[in-house]
Amino acid sequence: MATYGYRLFGFQVFRGSKRTPVNLKDCGGDPYAEIAERLLKSLSIGTAIGDPTEPGQAKLEESGSVGQPAIRVEEVRVVDNTIRATVWAGKIGSHGKAIGDDAESDSDISDKAASNLHRVVLAFPDDGDTGIMAVETIGRACPVSSLTGWMKKKSRDEATEGAREGAWWRITVDALADEDRLAEMIREGQAQKLVLVKHSVTAGRTRDVRDVEITASLAVTGRMDQTLQVVRDWYRRNKKANGEHGNAVTTAQGVQQLAAIVGPQIENMDLDDGWVEIEDPDGQIKRVKPDQMAEVFTYRLSEHQPVVTPSFYAAVRETALTLQPAAKVAIEWPVS
Repeated sequence: MATYGYRLFGFQVFRGSKRTPVNLKDCGGDPYAEIAERLLKSLSIGTAIGDPTEPGQAKLEESGSVGQPAIRVEEVRVVDNTIRATVWAGKIGSHGKAIGDDAESDSDISDKAASNLHRVVLAFPDDGDTGIMAVETIGRACPVSSLTGWMKKKSRDEATEGAREGAWWRITVDALADEDRLAEMIREGQAQKLVLVKHSVTAGRTRDVRDVEITASLAVTGRMDQTLQVVRDWYRRNKKANGEHGNAVTTAQGVQQLAAIVGPQIENMDLDDGWVEIEDPDGQIKRVKPDQMAEVFTYRLSEHQPVVTPSFYAAVRETALTLQPAAKVAIEWPVS
């Protein structure tokens, strides 16, 4: 059963590999909104396949496209200070056949990407270096990495078309999470328990299996406060790391911190994974771990089929206006 929703990201733009974000209204004399519109439209000409980084493209040339992500942009339009687009996203060879009413109407799609349509909104401030991007999610699928990666590559390609290399623009995104809301969810009991896991290799060394799983209730005195402190630390350190000012918390470090909360008797058990299990307001159980915090902030809209576009945009706008103050972003969203 597919669940439809959206995630919000703050985005910034950098000139090439520089580390200071530029003002979005002045990227070499042009507002980034105009550049982004052009880059998105360039991704509508054909299907972009693979990881747009240089090593990723080398791997594609060496091993072929099967298993590689594929995206194509369409319906790019500007509405006031927003860009709205739709993105087809899938993976080459993820499905073998599209079946019809009868066998004669079946189609072999083993060399194609079975794709879903995701709506995307970029909203720009009148002045400043941070905008907001909303990307529709279908289940766990969210094509934000592929989309921004290809926007960077297209910008770099543009810069090298002439005899002299010009400026190119690197867009980065940071999940627009709300630290206060996360803390509130944990305090109000939506955080259920801690889970710690140790994996082992099967006798035939063919795969990893979950060998040991330890669950610990957060109702025990002191654990809730300790867990809240640890998760806050993950959030803050990872936010700094995304801004290239520090190191992100690794899974191994997170596991050690959670094990210490449970007690010294399990700290030396060679555990390799762990998370805080949390129930969101929609009743969905999610895992909070250092590299998987943004999933808590996937806002659910519907099941089985997507909501109509005006409802999608209205929900995005309402959530963004709520989160903007904490993110120190000032954007006047169009009403519709």
